[in-house]
Amino acid sequence: MKFLVIDWSWFLYRAYYAFPPLTDKDGHNTNVVYGFFRMLFKIFQEKPDYLVITRDAPVKTIRHETFPEYKANRKKMDDDFKHQIPVTKQIVEELGIPFMTVDGYEADDIIASLVRKYKDENDIIIDIYSSDKDLKQLLERNVFEVDPIKGTRTDTKLFMQEFLFEPQYILDYLALIGDSSDNVKWVTGIGPKQASELIKKYQHLDAIYEHIDEITGSVKQKLIDGKDDAYRSKDLIQLHTIPGIQDVKLDQFHLNLDFNQIKKILVERYGFHSFEKFVDELKKKMTEPVQNSLF
Repeated sequence: MKFLVIDWSWFLYRAYYAFPPLTDKDGHNTNVVYGFFRMLFKIFQEKPDYLVITRDAPVKTIRHETFPEYKANRKKMDDDFKHQIPVTKQIVEELGIPFMTVDGYEADDIIASLVRKYKDENDIIIDIYSSDKDLKQLLERNVFEVDPIKGTRTDTKLFMQEFLFEPQYILDYLALIGDSSDNVKWVTGIGPKQASELIKKYQHLDAIYEHIDEITGSVKQKLIDGKDDAYRSKDLIQLHTIPGIQDVKLDQFHLNLDFNQIKKILVERYGFHSFEKFVDELKKKMTEPVQNSLF
């Protein structure tokens, strides 16, 4: 049983930057719309049993309540990009593709809540389509993070080869090195290598500061000076479990595609004629019976 969980914003940005400019008959840019569904339908070829696209709340989240400057330094979205977002969402809704947003929370919180709820279902495999480092804390034997652009599928083994510690401690690591895109301060002067060594030895922030006298040189002073920032950073990037999601049934995310409707919207309405053959191939792929092994 396969459950795919998709980060909406991550997909949109990749569509915008990965696909060249494309305009409709009225001169409106449609490369995000085209790229988004091109990537999405390629994922559909994996024949998932369940799928959901998750989106940040369109208003400020609970993190802004505790830290108003959160993500305040993000680059303003280009108009060409911005105008295509509601169009893409409308098509998603018209096609009945499962979509979820929760007021006050980010997509990462929704993803974390869904993974925590369903990861113990019998025979379930969960693929998280994103490249966010904080989501890597969710990795388990049956939970993976997938980046289709890079062609990578990260499991716990690959994670530990890269970071040298277990996925559950990634937030402590990120609290030390920070994330400039979130506009959150971190421990100044501590780089990825030093942070990895600290987490490998002590595992989490509490243990690092409990054993601060074991640490020598400038690293010790940097940790002391940046203690408040480290804990604030960890608190902000901590993934929340959303209470209401505990009542959501997995069947809500069943994927049931109307291929004629897909063609009507994307081929006839938006003129994406290359989708004609692509959708036919997708239909054949998703409706063909599973071949049982003879051996």
